[in-house]
Amino acid sequence: MTSASTLKLATDFQNCPDPDPLHWLCGAINDKVANAGPAVSRIVGALVVLVAVVVAGRVVRWLVDRTLEETSADRQVRNLVHNLLSVATIAVAILGALSAVGLSFSVLVTSFGLTGLAVGLALQDLLRNVLAGIFLLVERPFRIGDVITVGDLSGTVETIELRTTGIRTVDGRLAVMPNLNAFNGTVINSSAYPMRRYTVTVWVPQGHDLEAVMRAAGAEMANIAEIATEPAPRLVPKLDIDGGVTLQLWYWLDYRSVDDNAVAAELVRRLYAAGGQPEAADPAITRPSRSDIST
Repeated sequence: MTSASTLKLATDFQNCPDPDPLHWLCGAINDKVANAGPAVSRIVGALVVLVAVVVAGRVVRWLVDRTLEETSADRQVRNLVHNLLSVATIAVAILGALSAVGLSFSVLVTSFGLTGLAVGLALQDLLRNVLAGIFLLVERPFRIGDVITVGDLSGTVETIELRTTGIRTVDGRLAVMPNLNAFNGTVINSSAYPMRRYTVTVWVPQGHDLEAVMRAAGAEMANIAEIATEPAPRLVPKLDIDGGVTLQLWYWLDYRSVDDNAVAAELVRRLYAAGGQPEAADPAITRPSRSDIST
């Protein structure tokens, strides 16, 4: 009841001709409530629809979360699905409540559609990155903790959000990459397989016994327990323009359980002790874009 109606009711009560003012007041209030009946019923109906949709949405989210957890789905995917269901629940609840109040459902849907179109045109880049993020979370070309390369950017994946992916570079900086870059570009995932190939290069001057150096290098690789026997290590000699030979030592490690830098340091130490001259090269993780990750 509005303040104007309340004031009018008080004025009528003072000028009331009924000998029993209390009886008259009760009758007047009943008339007001009766006239407001349709509006009250619509409001109550809207509240019922709102509560029902919210409760149903909570149940659906709980069931979906439980199912995804039992199937060992990725945490980022579970969060994405949960958030999408929350947004859908809110949208359906608002539409249902407004429709219960008496607004045309078709008009509401059209209004929402036009509003969405306007927002989409204004935020094209944002929405494209969000859609790319959804595809990345569903398809999972990489996960948190993987070492990836996208264009000139290399490092360890720290976060995968709807709009951006956070990558910790090898020098300890955080790079925030729009998801559209990974979606449209070529992604090199250095963590996709457990075995990774590393290379140590030895320079053999002209006049030295190449066969003896190769035998010594092969023996040293065979004596390091962390170096895998399958795939087997390889020795790849390449002739230099000055007449010497560059000897590449290829070996494989399980990066998940082996410290690749420690293995490389041990191999270099043994090669020096055997009389070789390993060339300086970058640590394995600093050049993930190379096909032969050098140490």
